[in-house]
Amino acid sequence: MSALLELHDVHTAYGLSRVLFGVSLQVAAGECVCLLGRNGVGKTTTIRSIMGLTRPSSGHVLWKGRDIAGWPPHRIARAGIGFVPEDRRVFAELSVWENLDVAQRACERSGPWTIARVYEVFPKLQELAKRQAGFLSGGEQQMLTIGRTLMCNPELLLLDEPSEGLAPMVVDRLLEQVAALKDQGLTILLAEQGVEFSLRIADRVYVLEKGTVRHSGPAAELREDEALRQRLLAL
Repeated sequence: MSALLELHDVHTAYGLSRVLFGVSLQVAAGECVCLLGRNGVGKTTTIRSIMGLTRPSSGHVLWKGRDIAGWPPHRIARAGIGFVPEDRRVFAELSVWENLDVAQRACERSGPWTIARVYEVFPKLQELAKRQAGFLSGGEQQMLTIGRTLMCNPELLLLDEPSEGLAPMVVDRLLEQVAALKDQGLTILLAEQGVEFSLRIADRVYVLEKGTVRHSGPAAELREDEALRQRLLAL
């Protein structure tokens, strides 16, 4: 299976503070790959390095074989990579429908995603279509942020800590919805501290520690081996 996305020896820093020290990974089409690890190990910085929000100081970010390291985020988005940030940045004064419509109008990529299809995956958003986004719960805002990103018809969806701050029941529902996206053929790279959430959906995992990849392999290996899970994650 050929890789859709590849990182080769990526180093990234914020000013003089180095965060990533030679991260390499691959994501094949149709996979859900998860970056695991405690807070501060470089998961979000890896996602930001892919999306062009934080430019790698060295290394390569290959998208369909083309090096996109250093491209501006809007160009990367137009190439087919969608980003769902941890802080959910909805347009608070616009309604749910308006949030989706604005994204649809702004994006230049054609594809299968429409507002109606987003409502099929996230029926709660249809119920709340007229509500201002600023009055949604955290889980509802997360659904809206994912739905808004889908309006640009990405081939790869980057999800940064999607379960952060959500109640367990909300997390379970979100897991079902992300799994539904995967079942529809969407490729997903997930940065997540929640081990149970990640291992229930991921095909493969990369465990980060201090800005490096400490372990990579099938998610089933971590699901089935508690001792390995404890040794790698110590959560």
